[in-house]
Amino acid sequence: MLAEAALLAVLSVERGPGAEACLDETHVKRSVERRLKRRVFVADADASLRLRVGFTFHDGETEARIELSSIDGTPRGTRSLVTTGHCSALDDSLALSVALLVDEPPDPVELKPTAATAEPPQLTSSPTPPLKAPVPRPQRVITIPPEVAAPREPWHVRFGAAAKAAWGTLPSVRPAAAFSLGIVPRDFAPVLLQGEAYWPASATRDATSGARFHLLRAALAVCPQLGSRSAASLGLCIGQQLGWLTVEGYGFGHNSKEQRLSYALTGGGEGRLRLFPPVSIRSYWGAEVALVRDRFTSGGRNAKELFQPAPIALVGEIGVEAVLW
Repeated sequence: MLAEAALLAVLSVERGPGAEACLDETHVKRSVERRLKRRVFVADADASLRLRVGFTFHDGETEARIELSSIDGTPRGTRSLVTTGHCSALDDSLALSVALLVDEPPDPVELKPTAATAEPPQLTSSPTPPLKAPVPRPQRVITIPPEVAAPREPWHVRFGAAAKAAWGTLPSVRPAAAFSLGIVPRDFAPVLLQGEAYWPASATRDATSGARFHLLRAALAVCPQLGSRSAASLGLCIGQQLGWLTVEGYGFGHNSKEQRLSYALTGGGEGRLRLFPPVSIRSYWGAEVALVRDRFTSGGRNAKELFQPAPIALVGEIGVEAVLW
């Protein structure tokens, strides 16, 4: 009974700005006591250990700092858990670390003598021992890998707007405005939905006749993250695009108008650099393999091929992105 009483602790949990999603005091207690299968946390009057857990968020990293001391304040060790993912990636490791500390607490930190303040000599019956100060114990920092599951991480939604340019999709290099909606599931790669509107392009037969091209496209891609560091990340996007192409002739005796569907497979790399929560800069560079390549020619005696999409087109875009929730 005395041995168990010596292992009872009082707990306090603090969550700083940006760490509000981390475990609160109630859930830390529940996780630790479920792991140890016994009562651990009590009021100050019944405890012999004091445990403090502080969550902080800085520069893309969430840290859980665990400080253990005797009830009188004598330090008995610290631990620090760090993750670049959602705070719930710390849940299991935090419960295990706290359980180990309270179940087999380290010995109190050793004390070392401090320089005694000079005082006039006095006659005493026994020498007064010098004052002592605690010798700090090295802090253990444990980094939780990004791939560790974060069970409480919610789905996130990103909204983005970008300027885009493509070569091979339309006659000459054409700019476009792109708007995207990204869905980031908890246990799957992010999914990107994007709409694009291209600036009209022209292909000429001669100085007075030719065709104008208008292109709208919708894209769907899966974009797994390859790596991240602090506020920057890199990813790979693989997907497909469906386009609605309108071609209208001009300068002919009879100007026709046609509408065609285009289809392409896409692949490329993306990068993000966080400016400030929740806004980031996003860039993308990739290629498109056209599976539908309609050929457009003028009619009549002076027939001429006006345009055919390239088998492989090159694209790039840069813009801003915001995490809505």
